[in-house]
Amino acid sequence: MSDTIDFGIDLGTTNSAIAVVEEDGSTTVIKNNDGWDTTPSAVWIPEPGTVEVGRPARERMESDPDNCAAEFKLEMGRADAGRTFANAGVSLSPSELSAEVLKSLRNDVAHVYGTEPDAAVITVPAAFTLNQNNATKNAAMLAGLGTACPLVQEPTAAAVAYGFDDSVQQGYWMVFDFGGGTFDAAIVSKQEGDLRVLNHAGDPYLGGKLIDWVIVERLLAPEVSRQLGLGDFRRDNPAWRVNFGKLKQAAEKAKIRLSRSESALVMAELNDGDGRQRTFRHTISRGEVDALAEPQYVRAINLCHNALAEGGLTPADIDRLVLVGGVTLMPGLRERLADPKHGLGVELDYSVDPTTVVARGAAILAGTLRRPPKPHDPAAGAFSVTFTHAPVVTVTRPAIAGELRSTEPVDWTAYSLVFDNPRAQPPYRSPRVTPNAKGAFITDVDIDPNAVSRFGIELLDSTGSRQKIAPDTLMITHRPVDVPSVTLTHSLGIQQADRAFAPLLRKGATLPARVREVFRTSGALHRTDTDVVIRIPVVQGESSRGDRNRQVGMLEIRPQDVRIDLPAGTEVEVTFEVDMSSLVTVVADVPLVQTQFEAEIDLDNVGTPSAQVLEERLQEAESRLGRLHADVDARGSEAARRPLSQMDMETLREQVNAAAVDVGAAGVAEERLRNLQADMDDIEEVLVLPELIDQLRSMLDELDTLLQRTSSPTARQEAADLRRRAESAIDAEDPAAIRKLIDRAGALIIDLERRGQDWPVKLFYYLRQERAAMRSASSADALIREGEKAIAAGDLAALGGVNERLFRLLPPDARENPVIGVQKS
Repeated sequence: MSDTIDFGIDLGTTNSAIAVVEEDGSTTVIKNNDGWDTTPSAVWIPEPGTVEVGRPARERMESDPDNCAAEFKLEMGRADAGRTFANAGVSLSPSELSAEVLKSLRNDVAHVYGTEPDAAVITVPAAFTLNQNNATKNAAMLAGLGTACPLVQEPTAAAVAYGFDDSVQQGYWMVFDFGGGTFDAAIVSKQEGDLRVLNHAGDPYLGGKLIDWVIVERLLAPEVSRQLGLGDFRRDNPAWRVNFGKLKQAAEKAKIRLSRSESALVMAELNDGDGRQRTFRHTISRGEVDALAEPQYVRAINLCHNALAEGGLTPADIDRLVLVGGVTLMPGLRERLADPKHGLGVELDYSVDPTTVVARGAAILAGTLRRPPKPHDPAAGAFSVTFTHAPVVTVTRPAIAGELRSTEPVDWTAYSLVFDNPRAQPPYRSPRVTPNAKGAFITDVDIDPNAVSRFGIELLDSTGSRQKIAPDTLMITHRPVDVPSVTLTHSLGIQQADRAFAPLLRKGATLPARVREVFRTSGALHRTDTDVVIRIPVVQGESSRGDRNRQVGMLEIRPQDVRIDLPAGTEVEVTFEVDMSSLVTVVADVPLVQTQFEAEIDLDNVGTPSAQVLEERLQEAESRLGRLHADVDARGSEAARRPLSQMDMETLREQVNAAAVDVGAAGVAEERLRNLQADMDDIEEVLVLPELIDQLRSMLDELDTLLQRTSSPTARQEAADLRRRAESAIDAEDPAAIRKLIDRAGALIIDLERRGQDWPVKLFYYLRQERAAMRSASSADALIREGEKAIAAGDLAALGGVNERLFRLLPPDARENPVIGVQKS
């Protein structure tokens, strides 16, 4: 058995595949019982105890929909998702359904190699969130693949398969992976044997399935209603669930045919509502489908542009665009991609097999990862060795490192190791290697280039006699190209008290990763205030607003958790740790009380909003969008008008309507609504930018006036620094930075005002304006009269007492929020 994992699995929305890396470095796709390279990701349970996966299941999707399931990958990570099989009386979650697909792939391996793999590298979309990755790990465990199955992003795997081809020259390219359920893009660099993924972008709900449903809803459903005379023929009407399922299958088949022809006939046997089956026929054209798919094309291309911009690149820097996924076979998409004005204008590369390239890349990566270690206690009188070096290297004289073990105390310095490779060219035998007193050792060996070198391991005692050791062989593979590191595909951090996002680990960070950052509490935590809590949301995403990103966990510190009161500004050290599969641990340490708090990251109970909630959110978004259109028209801002014109509200409305009958559609709708709100945030920032700039400059001028009254060098230095940073933020047109500078300028103005003799008077007039919000109108009125008399008498000391009592009349949320957050230290 190999030292490395070797098997790679593409667990796809529509089809899945498994590949293995051979000893010579080549990859082989393992065919299933039908002789196919791919297995449809579909499950059919016609009766208790019978589970069919792949072709038989997909063929029953139309005729037996109550006992079939497909496209469940889009529902991964949602606790309320699942499929019920009527005849068997069982319900399976998306993870359990995916496990059945993985079991089928393992069985295919056993048919060829005699044994099932106990580990594999499994690919996931780059845009998968933490709960979706966690659900994939659960599926692997349910399928018998154990807990040590690394997850690798699909575009990374495709890039590896493409980049390891000797015919691929150095340069930059982009993987454009438009599959059945998801879209991913990756920018890749190959320079002098170094293969690196520079950036990712993607959408876990942008795929061929979305285009299929657009065809159904806008082309086929209206025609069915007309031909068959069906009233209320809508996807969200449960009475027509079977009909819409058949139309979905027919739309997918027609879309595939349109890749090779200008038109396609759609046919389906549909129920007419009276129990009779009627044949529906309708011809659709390639042009119609391309027009309907245009918003999906635009979204994918925009994601590519965003990924390039983040990396400081343009399409002109990319040598070729590697097409992966079934949707990339659509001629309309290819024409759009090749267009330098409306697409990317990059040379298209069709050289990879879009159906197996991801599995092949996963297998290559699996060949570089050591198999999960198994407990191996040596027998009495025998010895064992554990290796810690890389099993795949790019040099021909690598280091071998490890540690010897025994059941009894041993003076390891009396022993030595020899590594022997008689098949090497020329044959190789290492000098004796002496371990240290703990049994640890490291040495260099010679290996053959572009080959697998297999060494026999000899353990010699002080007399030169060989001792039994397990394992007694070792393999090291040389490859001229180094595989890229696994990287983080979404930034991870916390939402601060002001709702700003503080990323601790940025998108693109190499995994595994660990980072620590210090924050300070925005308020005090008193042990007597049982309702107060320090709450630190853990979020994932790229928006500068924390609440526009996806919350994945929560750190909470309550009064009963600490033994002393925590003043405002207490240090909180937050540590993020992420493993190679993007699974996260978050810990907060409060040095003042020497206590740690671990975030509750519950990835197993992420639910889906109800159809009613999604409808309410959509109405709110549509109302806000209407106001934005009016603002943009009034201000004539072309920079804001362009992104507004690209918002696909029609598809979003269709997904919200379908949410009541399709959890997958609800997931799409939830994600799109979150993205829509974030996009509108950005547009609003563009619109208010001139006002923010004016406000900041006005406050800086006010600061200059106040500084004429003080001789404080510290205040003057801070004001000068503020002005310098302000000009930089204004030049960069950065609304978030400008807002922060406005807040800082405001704090400095207040600080300077407090030093003036008239500060109590100014504070009194501010508090008087807040009279309507105060808890007791009669007490407030009495204090206001008292304050006015103090001002008339010039008694500032009395006025200070009035101000303090007025402040206490303000509601708690105006004085101190009972939910305390943190701010950067």
